[in-house]
Amino acid sequence: MTTWPVMTLGEASVTLIDCVHKTPTARAEGYPYVGIPQMKSGHIKFADARLISPEDYEEWTKKAKPQPDDVILSRRTNPGVIAVDKTKTPFALGQNLVLLRSDGKTIHPPFLRWLCLSREWWEQIEKFINVGAVFSSLRCADVPNFELPVPPMRDQRGIAALLGSLDDKIELNRRMSETLEEVARALYRSWFVDFDPVHARALGQSPAHMDPTTAALFPDSFGPDGLPKGWEMSTIGDVAETVGGATPKTREPSYWDGPHRWATPRDLSKLSQPVLFETDRTLTDAGLAKVSSGMSPAGTVLLSSRAPIGYVVIAQNPVAVNQGFIALRETDRISSVEAYFWVHANMNAILANANGSTFQEISKKNFRPLPCVLAPDPVRNVFRGLAGTWFDRVTSLCAENANLATLRDALLPRLMSGELRIREAVKQVEELV
Repeated sequence: MTTWPVMTLGEASVTLIDCVHKTPTARAEGYPYVGIPQMKSGHIKFADARLISPEDYEEWTKKAKPQPDDVILSRRTNPGVIAVDKTKTPFALGQNLVLLRSDGKTIHPPFLRWLCLSREWWEQIEKFINVGAVFSSLRCADVPNFELPVPPMRDQRGIAALLGSLDDKIELNRRMSETLEEVARALYRSWFVDFDPVHARALGQSPAHMDPTTAALFPDSFGPDGLPKGWEMSTIGDVAETVGGATPKTREPSYWDGPHRWATPRDLSKLSQPVLFETDRTLTDAGLAKVSSGMSPAGTVLLSSRAPIGYVVIAQNPVAVNQGFIALRETDRISSVEAYFWVHANMNAILANANGSTFQEISKKNFRPLPCVLAPDPVRNVFRGLAGTWFDRVTSLCAENANLATLRDALLPRLMSGELRIREAVKQVEELV
């Protein structure tokens, strides 16, 4: 039980700012338009955000223009999930997202974020959530009525500084991971989408940033189908094993809390990096038997196929999935890293083939025929070696972040309750980090 006084967000002068309730047209360049899929582990991941024109950006930010220390709150799909942006990147807010902003008089603005991650915050989410048949939601009018503990300003500053220092280290690792992923993604596009090495050799030039041995693996001309000579066009359904998932009866206790990981898109919504280690829920043998696709092996690429479409990770442990996924299992014709970067390179096609009256969904029937360029094994082997090395480093950084996040998340409730004082918490951090 908290020792701090409790007040509503409204009483604490926290303002809720709603978004524009329509969707702007996507552009090839412009400002990021941030939606729920870009909210990853408390931060905004801009790499996958659609872009909108400067004119639309001005229109969409007239009412809700994100500022430093604003908390971005998801009202639907994952109601209660929050994120902040420390990069100072100008962006527009997507539908079903709102801003929470403190005037600094009662709540230290950097502390608001930690208040919205507290156990008491989720108790208020459970109190006010509107449970729907398809997805749950929060009403904007209810959020200012959330009752939360508010420590003295001095304690707020101490909590925000300590937890923020841990989060800064996590963010540094995340950016390193993101840079490595961007390098690998750019390499995939260069080789397998734009065919840059083939174009270079066709002009009698040496491919950029490539040693002669690797360059010799690429042809110097294109066939009549427009593909590099000797390459072929296949489909993702032919080269990867693609499966869906299911949800066992949630009211049957014999199905749950067993040894088998079971993923939902919400597990992915909390990630800022492209690997999944653990899941919130697990299945027993009896529960797993209710999922016809069974366990997917480590290395499986998980793509959320609805509500929303577009979360993508590589599972680091065997995992079963619910019906909100298309899982791409490795085969001799496509590796994990190839499948992962194929999904990102073809996200526009995936979205274009989605449909649905209530929410957009990409079905396995529409997904499997999507085209996939298949290069000869020597080219694929080199890419897999390069991208695999980078991804191993990404996985290591993610594992370190998981440990840091565990420490941060263990400190948060004790600090918020007043059970643990700042000086004691600092000592614990210094001993463990």
